[in-house]
Amino acid sequence: MKTAFDVVVVGMGPTGATLANLCGQRGLQTLIIERSAEPYPQPRACHLDAEIARVFQGLGFERELHELLSESAGMEYVDETGARLFTFEGVERAPLLGWHEDYVFIQPQIDAMLRDGLSRFANVEVQLGHEAPPIDELLEIGRFIVGCDGAGSVVRGQLGAELIDLGFDQRWLVVDVMMHDTASPALPSIIQQVCDPERLATFVPSHGRHRRWEFHLDDDEPTPDPWQLLAPWHVAPHNANLVRAVAYRFHALVADRWRVGNVFVAGDAAHQMPPFMGQGMCSGVRDVVNLAWKLAEMLDTATDSEAADRLLDSYEAERRPHVEAVTRLSIEAGDMLSRLAADPSHSSAALQPAEMPSTSVVPEEFQWSRLPGLDLGHDFPVGHLVPQPDRLDDRLPHGWVWVTQHDDFAAPDGRPVVVDPNATYGRRAVLVRPDRYIAAVA
Repeated sequence: MKTAFDVVVVGMGPTGATLANLCGQRGLQTLIIERSAEPYPQPRACHLDAEIARVFQGLGFERELHELLSESAGMEYVDETGARLFTFEGVERAPLLGWHEDYVFIQPQIDAMLRDGLSRFANVEVQLGHEAPPIDELLEIGRFIVGCDGAGSVVRGQLGAELIDLGFDQRWLVVDVMMHDTASPALPSIIQQVCDPERLATFVPSHGRHRRWEFHLDDDEPTPDPWQLLAPWHVAPHNANLVRAVAYRFHALVADRWRVGNVFVAGDAAHQMPPFMGQGMCSGVRDVVNLAWKLAEMLDTATDSEAADRLLDSYEAERRPHVEAVTRLSIEAGDMLSRLAADPSHSSAALQPAEMPSTSVVPEEFQWSRLPGLDLGHDFPVGHLVPQPDRLDDRLPHGWVWVTQHDDFAAPDGRPVVVDPNATYGRRAVLVRPDRYIAAVA
């Protein structure tokens, strides 16, 4: 650890491994430290959306994704008999990002994909089986430190950041099995939130033969036999192998600060949410995609200290409101289970499943491009992802870029221009940030 690094990443789960790949792609000298010598073998996260698939595509993993992902059929709320109360289908966004809206996967396979990808980069060093030194020692070898070390984050603790409770705390048993045969027994092909007054549950038909159940537990209840809980689903040792059965507390927490100087937290180290919308891992990946290009920009350009602080502060300013909005949506989705179990007639007035909140916003104080001819608001969704027809990202550089339908557009700031014949911007061009969000319109 005598080499100077641009970025030191603590933790090699999906959030940390994604950040290390992003840093490797951008040429940053990167060290990632993971205390476990071997990858965590059991599935935890099992859902990702189109935006995260697009991120992994941008990291060069498209071929692997077609093997490791299964398209999800959506989610519905059902009563204890399996009769539908209401569904999230029919309100999904158009597939503007180049991928289907939702996918399921087996996390150890995604973890392996991300870890194997790091071998491509001579500028990324991996240290497995090592506890990270204290922050003051890390800052002697790395300019920026990012704690991606999970819910019990040591980095967060050393920063003195406190977790704010957003008002959800329940005990659930998570049960993962591998079915011997995906056709028998006949299980639902859609994610189900089961509003059973006897015991709330969630069922997830995951990738391949993997199936997941989550069962609500009372706080003082002894952990039940998972096979007894699975029996009504006709799942038993003769047709399935038990992968794990672990009791968890589903929390809704967010750190009160995500940055102290050149030290940051991301993923579960910065926030935790109940799993009812499948956005935990997705939110961590969004964190590091937002942060990575800002660290790269700090290292690539000479920036005065005030501008540097604004840029680095924009990480939390952009990500935290979205995380809190998604967490509230996840809490509402979980609370809906209890309300419908108590009175299924409320389903007609149930949570109308809106689109996920805009993934990022670009607050006015962080809109850097204030050039003549730019309209930072107008009627185009500044702060939203640029659409990706026909794998547009594969033709975009890693940095800032103008995207337009017209080959006669002259960039007012000298940045590169990519012509997209499929763009729907009319006579406008959009300035796209390195994380593929629209920052301005000309």
